[in-house]
Amino acid sequence: MKPYTTSLFLCIAVLAAVGCGGDAHPASTEGAATVSEAQARALYVRKCSLCHGDDGRLMASKSPDLSLSTLTLAERVALITYGKGTMPGQKGVLNAAEISAVARYIERFRD
Repeated sequence: MKPYTTSLFLCIAVLAAVGCGGDAHPASTEGAATVSEAQARALYVRKCSLCHGDDGRLMASKSPDLSLSTLTLAERVALITYGKGTMPGQKGVLNAAEISAVARYIERFRD
């Protein structure tokens, strides 16, 4: 195996083993309370920081540097909800309020 292929396989295996943060929540937004910034940060750390780092710049598994992102809030919500490439969608794992809160939290990483 080429080093790149081995690294990619290892990253995928690690992500599968940890379930990209685990701790599934019901996808229902019924009765969903407002998510605080502290809760959004905790969700980001648990679900996103493995690949994006605590500051959005780690870029493991070819993840984009979030500080350079030009996505709108709506585009980030859609990306978090449905995923893209190796990033798994969080629909069914996080509820709509949690996804929106994480999408807003990511704005703090922009340069």
